[in-house]
Amino acid sequence: MKSSAIGAAVFAMLVTAWPAEAATKFTFLYTPVNSWIGIFVAKDEGYLAKHGLEAELTIAQNGSVISAALVADSAQIGGPTPTVLLQANEQGLDLVEIAGTGTYPLRTRSGIVARAESGIHGAADLVGKKVGVPGLGGIIDVLSRNWVKSNGVDYHRVQWIELQFPQMGDALKTGLADAIASVDPFYSRVIDSKAGYKIGDYASTIPAGTVPVVYASTRSWAMKNKAAIQELRAALKEAEAFVRNPANLATARTILAKYTKLPPAVAATLDIPDRLDVDPTPQSLAFWIGVSREQGLIKGNPDPKTLVAP
Repeated sequence: MKSSAIGAAVFAMLVTAWPAEAATKFTFLYTPVNSWIGIFVAKDEGYLAKHGLEAELTIAQNGSVISAALVADSAQIGGPTPTVLLQANEQGLDLVEIAGTGTYPLRTRSGIVARAESGIHGAADLVGKKVGVPGLGGIIDVLSRNWVKSNGVDYHRVQWIELQFPQMGDALKTGLADAIASVDPFYSRVIDSKAGYKIGDYASTIPAGTVPVVYASTRSWAMKNKAAIQELRAALKEAEAFVRNPANLATARTILAKYTKLPPAVAATLDIPDRLDVDPTPQSLAFWIGVSREQGLIKGNPDPKTLVAP
């Protein structure tokens, strides 16, 4: 009897001492927009930890650095726009979408804003004018050119210039730009300040189901971490359910302000996406492939199925 008790005690000690399965650690590199509400909530509400994931969330200086960071392994998951992902793949970086975000149509306010008293009222009036976009080759630049084209105007005849979102209002006031393409919260600030007025909606040309930004990794990381990716998608779906509960809206907005580094009052103006389409689909990238080819951002014609991790 005594030896049995000793044996049981030893067994219990061994079980207690045995290390638990280590969490999959990753750094997520993102731009501070509301599309990432899913992972923000998943981290702070414990859904990532529940699914064996440990994430460090880091803001990128701009979206163009995300691809290089993934290849350098300084981040394992990033949040590039589809146009950045496509250009990275054409350069041989081999990135794949591992999860999706909210899809168009979005409730977020955005559009083309002309300088007050500029006399600009439509796409034709932008010919020869300077239009500020947050990044050449980024989705707002691509969509703005597509909007100009859809209105029967050659977008090559417009002067496209790079402006950071916070600079856009002043650029209109000083005449550095004749118009800008912006999105909330910066869009509403410009409109409310009377520095400009809306002349068009670049998002109106986007097919339903198209994704504005994606969770992406290198293909090699995705292949080595298939189980972790499935757990990430599960955690994001739980975060989606949390966000959809009206009782959690205030908490979700507080979390959004925390990770976007925006003042709570500003973060409160950001829309929570109507839905988060976590499971990635080839359809969500198809529009971006076509418009990126048309605008010369990529020369190839990749099959969208090859850009999505299983």
